[in-house]
This record gives sequence, structure tokens and C-alpha cells, in this order.
Amino acid sequence: MKTTVKILSALLMCFVFISCDDDILDVDFDTTIKSTIVAQVKQGQETINESVDLSIDNNDTHDYLNKIKDVKIKKLTYKIISFSGNTEAYVDVDFYANTIILKTEGFNVKSAYDAATIFEVTEVSKLNSMADLLKNNKSIIVGISGQTTSDESDVNFTIEVTAELEVTANPL
Repeated sequence: MKTTVKILSALLMCFVFISCDDDILDVDFDTTIKSTIVAQVKQGQETINESVDLSIDNNDTHDYLNKIKDVKIKKLTYKIISFSGNTEAYVDVDFYANTIILKTEGFNVKSAYDAATIFEVTEVSKLNSMADLLKNNKSIIVGISGQTTSDESDVNFTIEVTAELEVTANPL
């Protein structure tokens, strides 16, 4: 009988210690968040600074927003998804998130649109800084800032920002 009590006590203690480990209840999932930057360059305009809010709040994350323990950015891209106007318009811009300059690119807007060019941010330290901001603030400002050339006429374009995320949350 004493052996049975000792075994049951040991099992109970193991269960108590395992139950106290919050990490065992962590939920890991992948999600994608997107925002679009609407940009307009007037004829003769020399600079551009356009931005938008990129929020982690979506159908996948909404129930866990206040319980997110970690965010990892697996992939971050910018792509021009619409274009109209001056086919010779050129921009030399920084892609940024809050105060972090993620990437600097110079390109003809029409050519980048026609080629479906995807500008990917690959510098891990910058992605990690951005992920920390998303984890702590639930959203960040992403945008473009730099020099423009559009001498012929106005140009309008839209840039889609896409972040593929791996999120860890704990429902407790």
C-alpha cells in the first residue's frame, strides 16, 4: 500500500510541475499581413514620403493579440500592384518601418510594375527589429521616402507590402 501511495504521489507531483509550464500551452501559427501604400508624384515633384499602418491584427491573430509571445518575419516584400501616368517616372526611395530603413531602391515605376518586380527585405537584423515592434505595438508604420523624377506628367502607383509571419502566442 505504501508503494502505491508513493507512486501516486510521484505522479501527482510530476503532473503539477508539468502543468505549471506555460510554454507547453504555446500556440505557433503562420499568418500573412498586408497593407497598400498609395503614392502620387505630381509633375516636377522632387520628393515623396508615403506611408500606411501595417497591423498584426487579422483573423488568425485577433484572439491572441494580448497574448503574443513572439513574432518572426519569415518574408517581407514590396510590390507595385497598380500604375498610371508618366511612363518615365523614376523614384529613388527608402522602404522603411517606423524609423528602420529596410531597403533602398532606385527604379522606373512603370518598368517595375510591368515586370512585377518584388523588392524583398532580407537583412535579418532589420527584420528582427521590425518583428519586435509588431510584437510590442501590434502595428507599425511602413512606407517609402526619397527622391522622385516625373517631368512629363503625374504618376500614380500603389505598393503592396506583404509580411509572412510566424507567431507564438499563449492562450492563458
